Amino acid sequence: MINVGKADELKIYTLVDDYAGYNSPFWAGHGLSLLLDVVHDGRRTRILFDTASDAELVLHNMRLLGVDPRSVDMIVLSHSHYDHTGGLMGIMKELHKETPIFAHPDIFKVSFATEPEFLYAGIPPLRGGSKDEIGKLGGIWILTKDPIRLAPGAFLTGEIGEEERTSFERECLVGLYKLENGRVVPDKVEDEVSLACLTKEGLVIVAGCAHPGIVSIVKKAMKISEVNEVYAVVGGLHLVSADMQRIKKTIDALKGLGVQKIYAGHCTGLKAEAAFLEAYGDCFEKLHTGKVICF
Repeated sequence: MINVGKADELKIYTLVDDYAGYNSPFWAGHGLSLLLDVVHDGRRTRILFDTASDAELVLHNMRLLGVDPRSVDMIVLSHSHYDHTGGLMGIMKELHKETPIFAHPDIFKVSFATEPEFLYAGIPPLRGGSKDEIGKLGGIWILTKDPIRLAPGAFLTGEIGEEERTSFERECLVGLYKLENGRVVPDKVEDEVSLACLTKEGLVIVAGCAHPGIVSIVKKAMKISEVNEVYAVVGGLHLVSADMQRIKKTIDALKGLGVQKIYAGHCTGLKAEAAFLEAYGDCFEKLHTGKVICF
């Protein structure tokens, strides 16, 4: 276990989501980027969680929200997929400083789809950059499978191992493959990590795509923090291709764990969002670019 601590305040800016809302000046784009503003004892830490598919989207929306890119203290890449890492190089060029970048050691894996045709799914080299290129721009790579504290109250879950995944989430493959010792094998996206923050209301858990399963992620965050009160889940829940049986199991499990609020977007999917709305009522809110959530 790690000494998690507790944040006095948490504000989450939705910098990029697939949806920008009605009549909005913000730009939407496939992917996710969130900015977490964590305050403890008067000290503010700004954590950029994912960089969407293109830096231009992130930077445009930052300007509209009045966020200076140079105020970012650290970056977290939830997993390797291009819609979460594609803006990295452009954002690093704006920071002009040494910046810790937290990710799983397999963040640079070769991941791809083969249907309907070959599609490379990993960090795009021209927009996301290579490990060395990002290093030359000031990126300090901190690659670990283990949980790690980022600021008082804020921590990463680390890898969600196969044995830690809830049974109905264990075999939820996403049609991706990866290279492993020169062989093509199914990609279970073991490189995904999530972020949690302990606030005065309880745990707030932030997921990029929740490929390991959002129920498994919530359980891991509870175990690490030794806190049973989960106030909110925020991010992409990757139920876009799930059947109603799995969606219902997910909702029932989250309710059983005491999750009070859901803020979901990106890869959650319309069917799942509708089911969450029915189950959670006013305690469900759809994420959209420009949305700011205060805890």
